[in-house]
Amino acid sequence: MFAKFKAWLEHKRGEEQLKFTQQPLLINGRQFTIRQARFTDISAIVHVEELIYGTAPWSASTFQIELERDYDRLYLVITYDGQVVGYVGCSFNWYKHESHITNIGVSPAYQDRGIGSKMITLSKDYAGHHGYPKMTLEVRIHNLKARKLYERLGFYQTSIRPHYYIDNREDAVEMEVKL
Repeated sequence: MFAKFKAWLEHKRGEEQLKFTQQPLLINGRQFTIRQARFTDISAIVHVEELIYGTAPWSASTFQIELERDYDRLYLVITYDGQVVGYVGCSFNWYKHESHITNIGVSPAYQDRGIGSKMITLSKDYAGHHGYPKMTLEVRIHNLKARKLYERLGFYQTSIRPHYYIDNREDAVEMEVKL
């Protein structure tokens, strides 16, 4: 037990903010930008969630807390003409050597253009570059479109989490990919 605490303490001393360098992206002939999310993006991220789900599953305060955890969380936004059209969030557990996609969303007007694929691929590349051997995520069992996307990107099912989602107690499919 003491060894785990000592390892944790040593890691905390060396904590640095996770950083992502802004990149231009050409997708289907259109110029997008992907960059690290800022606190000023929170309302736009929540708006994307509202466009997708009707009601945002995560509140602005939840995203605020996530962005404050810049030592083990990385949120990226993709913009078009300066407007946030998508986002992806990742957590990094150095102790378990595991990265996890916490959430991802693309505004309905920009779906089916490869934006989600690009954000996931960049997240996987970031995690792999930083020494994480795998990435995990969970997805609603009935969200076949998302599951097919994740499978196309190398993810495979590892388990089912019964009644995972609070709103309707839907099961979640846990998936992972080796990096």
